Amino acid sequence: MILKELQSLVQNKIILKKKKYTVIIGANPSKTARSPILWNYFFKKTNQNIEMIPLDTDKKNIKKILEILSKDNKFLGGCVAVPLKENIYHELLKKKALDKITQQIGAVNCIYKNKNKIFGTNTDGEAAIKVFNNKFGNIKNKKCLILGYGGVGKAVTAFFNNATKRKIIISNRTKINKNIISKNNLEFIEWKKFPTILSKMDIIINCTSLGFNKNRKSPLKKKEFYFIKNNVYLFDVIYNPLESTFLKLGKKRSKNFLNGLEMNKMQAILAIKKVLKNKFSENKIKRKLVKF
Repeated sequence: MILKELQSLVQNKIILKKKKYTVIIGANPSKTARSPILWNYFFKKTNQNIEMIPLDTDKKNIKKILEILSKDNKFLGGCVAVPLKENIYHELLKKKALDKITQQIGAVNCIYKNKNKIFGTNTDGEAAIKVFNNKFGNIKNKKCLILGYGGVGKAVTAFFNNATKRKIIISNRTKINKNIISKNNLEFIEWKKFPTILSKMDIIINCTSLGFNKNRKSPLKKKEFYFIKNNVYLFDVIYNPLESTFLKLGKKRSKNFLNGLEMNKMQAILAIKKVLKNKFSENKIKRKLVKF
């Protein structure tokens, strides 16, 4: 009955083969998401009778889907893909089912079950700062510009703001509520004006969708890369392609660059750990996923 209810709310066909299941909820996770590959590989390697299934849906169905999943004892949790991270955040906020840092972020990328209630958290930001620090070291007092303030941008901003110990500057292609800016101790610069501050930045992070998949655009125009410092840190949260146009052009000006592949794996590691209630340590999950 539960599966029939779910099936009526999603576009892809639901097929369950295992005793328990996790989900990835998004607009088209069954086509482009990497999470099912990572999660199902981990479940297989650790002999878990669990699988991850995609739920391709839209925001009008979110409330009902969460209600159905909360009643199913076979459901453990899972992850949330673009563009539904903020929609699920708002649903769980109403139910007071978010941790403190996620309330600040304003977007959810991981859901987990506790008894018959679904809770939300966000592992994107923690993953981003972990992989960035692993490669480049401490970033305290660094001036950071983040381009894009959607679900991922909010998570990355929250953790980098804490790590730098100074206000992050954000820019977005659409308007942002001024209350959000002041509440989260941020600075905002209009999209058309951010090139004027590029020369002052130590870190520039692309959290937009520009450059994703077959999109070959970059948030910085080719001529604008000449404004950046030679030793600037360039981070693109995109991992498909591995070298976005942003990074391809940036490599001509800086040797410090990072794509989103390790971040994507790390957020999955942190989410798996959360969903399985710390049954496996972060290091053990990482070792099992070493091939990715």
